[in-house]
Amino acid sequence: MPNQGFTPLQHVVGFSLIGRDERFTVELILLLFTMAVGFALRRRHWLLDASTFWMFAVAFGCDLIAPLTERVVFVWQVLGAAASVAFFWAIILLLMNLADAGMRRGREHFSTILRDVVTFGLFTVIVLVALWADFGVNPVSLVVTFGAASVVVGLGLQETLGNIFSGLTLQLQPPFTAGDWVKTGNNVGRVQGVRLRSTAIITRANERLEIPNSVISKDVLVNYSQNAVADEISVGIADNVAPNRARDVILRVLHDLPHVLPHPPPEVLAWEYGDASIRYRVKFWISEFALQEEVHADVVANLWYALRRHAMDIPGPTRTIELRQPVHHHAGEAAYEHEIIAAFRELYFLRELPDNELRMIVPSVQIHQFGAREVLMRQGEEGETLYIIRRGTVEVLLKGADGHERRVNTLSRPAFIGEMALFTGEPRTATIRALSDVEVLELNRDGFTRLFKQHPEAATAITEVVAERQAQNAAELKRDDGVQQATVRRHWVIERIRTIFDLD
Repeated sequence: MPNQGFTPLQHVVGFSLIGRDERFTVELILLLFTMAVGFALRRRHWLLDASTFWMFAVAFGCDLIAPLTERVVFVWQVLGAAASVAFFWAIILLLMNLADAGMRRGREHFSTILRDVVTFGLFTVIVLVALWADFGVNPVSLVVTFGAASVVVGLGLQETLGNIFSGLTLQLQPPFTAGDWVKTGNNVGRVQGVRLRSTAIITRANERLEIPNSVISKDVLVNYSQNAVADEISVGIADNVAPNRARDVILRVLHDLPHVLPHPPPEVLAWEYGDASIRYRVKFWISEFALQEEVHADVVANLWYALRRHAMDIPGPTRTIELRQPVHHHAGEAAYEHEIIAAFRELYFLRELPDNELRMIVPSVQIHQFGAREVLMRQGEEGETLYIIRRGTVEVLLKGADGHERRVNTLSRPAFIGEMALFTGEPRTATIRALSDVEVLELNRDGFTRLFKQHPEAATAITEVVAERQAQNAAELKRDDGVQQATVRRHWVIERIRTIFDLD
């Protein structure tokens, strides 16, 4: 019934305390404002969405029209009830948007089923209160009538209701949380959230799958996000390679990959004999399933480079026999030797040696290839080799006091790395990792030992140059008392080179 021209909403918000003209002006301003905001937010995803303000606009619009229909009691009641329901519904949407914002903070994925159920329940309560207050409908009788009707409706919506209750079960006793990587049936993906009817999963191909909640509740579900995840590859290596040697090379590859966990330790098992090969099962663990494909590809690629560097063949299923006339490679060998000697000239400690002395080092030189993200040498490890970069780029990493590595430099041709480990036996002072495919010349102690034995004067020259360079570096690092520190360092380097190469 009309109450002095006031609608229920005007009583609730206090508009009944002001005059009729003032009420009309205020509600008209609110109507225009909420419509403008709703229009501005119609295609944007901010803290509040457009539907909240459209609902406010509906409430104020119905409330403005209601006084014009006071003489038609039923229409006045319907418009007044609609205004109240729309207003409180907008309040609920506003609160739910704020709750969503809190859930989304710092999270890419989250479930909405509880929010949807709570929203539906509050809306039902609002409608029942409006029917009771404005039309005198008994809520108890309405619930009983609705319950009887719901039995009939429920038979037709059995599958939908099953999905809703399965979704609530997944929320009350969750086998996963939003953002976890899971496998259900033949589907693997990251859970985006549980909704009323289905659970959304984003696959690796960025496909969105809507899997019914009842299907997930009945099927076996694998959650990859709880602990370390194991991955496995197999590789066949020629049977003339000792299994322990092959195992050491494979473990080194796994150790140098940053996303392969040291604990649990990787496993390399000599599994079975093949055609001229032994097949190895390589099992390793990663911390995050999202990286599985990337890490798997890195293991396969880096293992190819490592096996190639160590002259370990991966026999194929076919055999090719080539019949050729003998070819003389004297011209090619001379060009190769000339290229290697030219590379030697780029090293400060070999620059002044004559060609006949440099040729004695050439037979011990090996050419190696490293794949992107492979580690050429690691900080703190022992080493007896020097690398001259011929192609590609590497990064220099230093481990800080916090245990984390940081990049301090990048190197490319004609840079070289590792001369102090070669000449003095010092541990590697930095980690060197390939940024792209890298080709290097490897110089070891055997070639220098041969050179020093036959040309002692070369040993003296190299020793002096290396010691002088290291003394200068020490002086740069310790500018206070630099001369004294440089002198001490110089004598130490000379003694280490004499000891390692057994020089008099």
